[in-house]
Amino acid sequence: MDTEDGVRFFSEKVKNQGDFMPEVYFFIRRPISPKYKSIFRRLARQSILKLSLKITSKGIRGQFKKSVPYYQIGMPEFSLDETLQHNPLKIYEKNINYKDIFGIVRKRQKRKIVLILDTSGSMYGRLLLNAALTTSVLAYNMEKEDYAVVLFNSRAMTLKKINQQKSTLKIIDDILDSEAVGFTNIQLGLEKGLIELNKTREERKSRFGILISDGVFNRGKNPVEVAKRFPKLHVIGMPSENDATQGIRTCREIAEAGRGKFYAVTNYKEIPRALMELLTHD
Repeated sequence: MDTEDGVRFFSEKVKNQGDFMPEVYFFIRRPISPKYKSIFRRLARQSILKLSLKITSKGIRGQFKKSVPYYQIGMPEFSLDETLQHNPLKIYEKNINYKDIFGIVRKRQKRKIVLILDTSGSMYGRLLLNAALTTSVLAYNMEKEDYAVVLFNSRAMTLKKINQQKSTLKIIDDILDSEAVGFTNIQLGLEKGLIELNKTREERKSRFGILISDGVFNRGKNPVEVAKRFPKLHVIGMPSENDATQGIRTCREIAEAGRGKFYAVTNYKEIPRALMELLTHD
C-alpha cells in the first residue's frame, strides 16, 4: 500500500463505493510513511463524508410547532384540537369558517448540543472510526446551530468547543488520528461536556448532551451523579464485549438521571442512524 500503485487502486475504489476505507486507514496509519498516510487519510475522510450524506438530510433541523389563533391559506397544517376547543358551538351549528381555524407554524429551534464519545480501549478502533462518521452526521444536521465534541478514555479532550468555528474536515482528521486507548472514565467525559454546555444560556429544552458509550467504566466515580446536572442527557449504548448487561444497565441509569432518551444499538454501525433518530425527534 505504501506505493503510488496502492494509492491509485484505493482512489478508484473510493470513487465507486469505498465504505471500507476508514477501516483500511486505521490498520495502516502507523506503519505507512507520512507521505502516503496523508493521502489515505484523505480517502478515508471522503468515504466518511459520502456515507454521512447518505444517512443525514440537511433539511432535517430542530423544529418546534406552535399553534396560532388564525389560519392563513397556504399554511401546511392546522390544529384540530385547538380548533375544537375554542369553537365548540360553531362546530355544533356547522357555522365555522377558516378564520376560526387554528393554524400551526413551524419555527427552527436553535439547539446547543455536546456530543460525548467514548474512545477508550474497551470500545477499540472500530468505534473510533465510527466516531468520525457520527460527528460528521451531527455536523451536517447542526450546520447553523452550535455543537461541541468531547472524546474521552482515561482522560477527556474537547475536540470542538461549542462556540468554536471548526471545519468538519478538520474534526474528522483529528478523530482519525486520535487513539482508542486507555481506561474508561465516563464521569470525566460528562464533566468536560457539561463545561461546554454551561457556556450557553438558552432554555433548558434547547440544550442537551448525547453520550455514546458501552457504559462500562473502570475509572472515576459513578457517572449517574454528573448526569443529573445536565439540562438533558441522551444516551446511545452499545453492548460491551466484556460486561454487556451491566454496561447497558449503567447507560439506562445515566439517561434516566439526565431526563433523556436511551437508544440501544447492537452494532457500532447503527450509531449514526440512532443519532439521526434522536436529532430528528428531539
